Amino acid sequence: RCPYCWEVQRQARGEFTPEAFLPSETWIEAWNRLRPGTLDITGGEPWLQPGFIDLLEGLDDGIRIAITTNATQDLTEFVQRIPPEKICSMTLSLHPTQGMSRETFAGKCHLLKNRGFAITVNFVAWPEQLWLIPLYKEFFERQGISFHVDPYAATPYRLFEFSKHEREFLRRYVTEGRSLWFGEVAKNRALCSGGYDHLNVQPNGDAFRCLRDRFLGRDKVGNILDPAFSLYPVWTGCLDSHRCVGCDRDKVEILKLENTRAAEGKSSTSYTF
Repeated sequence: RCPYCWEVQRQARGEFTPEAFLPSETWIEAWNRLRPGTLDITGGEPWLQPGFIDLLEGLDDGIRIAITTNATQDLTEFVQRIPPEKICSMTLSLHPTQGMSRETFAGKCHLLKNRGFAITVNFVAWPEQLWLIPLYKEFFERQGISFHVDPYAATPYRLFEFSKHEREFLRRYVTEGRSLWFGEVAKNRALCSGGYDHLNVQPNGDAFRCLRDRFLGRDKVGNILDPAFSLYPVWTGCLDSHRCVGCDRDKVEILKLENTRAAEGKSSTSYTF
């Protein structure tokens, strides 16, 4: 329901209709067949998937599972049925302007933390939440809970021009991996491991190198529900690494093509940009 969410804005304009949920059994079969090293389940909100905890239980123990959730749903059944060893990380998205009290959110954090789950609080720096960062950072870190800040990525429907003062304030709280938000990443041709060792998978099973490829309508790698699905055998060319969104940038490897030798072993001698 967050008004600053890209998909919420698209839905309000009639440009996006949420797809039906696939049965959990379908996902279990597909992921156990493909056996990814890490399966990062995000959304949307994973807990809205019918039979979500059944899905987690059905995944092979060799698959490292990461979950991103807004923690609005009841977590008590989850902590009783899913061993923390099965979940490599949990990111709890904090939206203080959207209704949940800080104490309720913290209670959910401690429920997970004290059951042995590795958690991080992720704070989205939407303008109306921006100046709360130091308050929340101090509150959670004082309790031994990791705190991460993501800049707000303005959408075409909800543009916001951050002032110099706001940008300099935010710069103190974001990691180097988010420096592209400040326009400090050079525009280079690059090779990317997306499609080779990383996929962004949509609700119908369509798999893309990254979220940006999906938004721009570029070719998909395939559909993971297809038994014949396979990853790309090589790294592929990219002209948009300077605009790579955080949810992909944290997981892919990018090699700037400053000379042809740099690409050796990563791709074929010809590639398309």
